[in-house]
Amino acid sequence: MAITNFIPQIWSAALLTRFPGSEIVIPTVNRSYEGEARSGNRVNITTITTPTVKDYKAGGRKITPDALSDTQVPLLIDQEKAIAFLVDDVDRVQAAGSFDAVTADAARALVEDAESYVLGKMMAEGTDDNGDASTVDSPSKAFDAVKSLRVSLAKANVPATGRYLVVNPDFAGFLLAEQSKLTSADAAGSTGELRNGVLGNLLGFTVLEQPLLNPTKPTAVAYHTSAVAYVNQIERVEALRDPESFSDIVRMLHVYGAKVIRPSAVRTYASA
Repeated sequence: MAITNFIPQIWSAALLTRFPGSEIVIPTVNRSYEGEARSGNRVNITTITTPTVKDYKAGGRKITPDALSDTQVPLLIDQEKAIAFLVDDVDRVQAAGSFDAVTADAARALVEDAESYVLGKMMAEGTDDNGDASTVDSPSKAFDAVKSLRVSLAKANVPATGRYLVVNPDFAGFLLAEQSKLTSADAAGSTGELRNGVLGNLLGFTVLEQPLLNPTKPTAVAYHTSAVAYVNQIERVEALRDPESFSDIVRMLHVYGAKVIRPSAVRTYASA
């Protein structure tokens, strides 16, 4: 049969609706540069030097204005990830409104791909906080590592609000053994957040668990929500007839990009 009633907007909406429930780290990063994301686009993020505070009275109540300079941090939307799958009859499935079964795995795969990319950027472009190559092999050492990350952010004048700590399951296991220190999310009335990977609060951090983070060794990344920029879009959704079967092909293109724009506000701690 010919595909006459395919509505790509409905499929796009079905995918995007499922993203928030599957994402863990991406909802906590900077999305303010996200607009019309297109493959190959480049977002130039401008930073301006901070003016110097001068003693007006000591300077004879005269002031010389600073000549400000600016720099640009490029954020490339250079990731293009596609998925394609067969549907027995796309018109019938769409008419019945039964998109959930078809889009659930697709959305989960796209989310995991994007989350892995963002975490990789944070590890590669953030600041290493384990210069002594310490080993995290106990709850006390994990807690000490978190304290070290907190001190580093404080010394870098990173705002106290909007701080997150993402850990992998090995690191999370040590923190969960320190129940007297980790305030659980459900105890604070945040059961919805708990389902999205939130373990609780510790030393001013909202603690997230993401198994996609460095699965080989206990690892933690402390960051401020403004420090990592991310843009994305489901750019294309289309359906066509499969020439080798009686099924229809649905395929989707996800374009995105990420960048650590404040390396001093992204601190990594991987066990030796």
